[in-house]
Amino acid sequence: MTSIEFDELKAKLQRRLTPLLDSGVQLIMVETIESTNAQLKAQAVTSNQTLLLAREQTAGVGRRGSPWQSPPVGNLYLSYCIHSDRPLNELSLWSLGVTVAVAEALERELSIECKIKWPNDLYLQGMKVGGVLLETASLPSDDVAVVIGVGLNVASHPDPVLLQRPVTCISKHINKLVDLSMVAAAVSSAIVEMCRLSHAALQAWLMSSWSSRDLLLNQPVVVPTLGEGLCIARGLSHDGGLEVEFAGELRTVYAGEVSLGHVETQ
Repeated sequence: MTSIEFDELKAKLQRRLTPLLDSGVQLIMVETIESTNAQLKAQAVTSNQTLLLAREQTAGVGRRGSPWQSPPVGNLYLSYCIHSDRPLNELSLWSLGVTVAVAEALERELSIECKIKWPNDLYLQGMKVGGVLLETASLPSDDVAVVIGVGLNVASHPDPVLLQRPVTCISKHINKLVDLSMVAAAVSSAIVEMCRLSHAALQAWLMSSWSSRDLLLNQPVVVPTLGEGLCIARGLSHDGGLEVEFAGELRTVYAGEVSLGHVETQ
């Protein structure tokens, strides 16, 4: 993506997001940045209801601190910051909620089937296409700043050999040109709308919609924190953990690496 194309993207995205911007959301778009999440986290006090989109990230970060390759080639690098007075046990579901919301938005706009690998990786036909990263920052008040980052391979993807995992991009799965402004607008709206759900509504929505997108459901997985041997993934727990059957018992995993063959949660 050239600078001229990025300027055109700005104008189109502002038009598409008019209702959102009119509701108090601020949109910032930059050519190059180290990390959209890191920037909003550093400026959390003044970044309430701010969307930050970059053409390129030079130090993008995925889950567990792994690097997220972010070249200026028409992919989506987007973060949203919002201040919240909700307790952390409620905010713990937001990462899952955003991931489902983004999957639904992609399915609705592009007619593609998007699966989710717990807790927040997005897959198309068994290949990773994107992910969600949620971070928090303390505020001077009792509120907390929640920073939600979304990275999507829209026009290109990294080398799967270098990553040692199957990866893909959206453009490979549709038979038309991918409009990045449409993807960015759909994702932005999905994030903001998810953040406005009540905790009860979010819980109910996750429990009703997760299983149809669950990449791990009823599959053998390896969970090193539980010990050696295979587990069977049994879906999402009510509080957002991954339920697995291990050594004849149903256990719940809340963090750590979960692998399915060559696919790893990073």
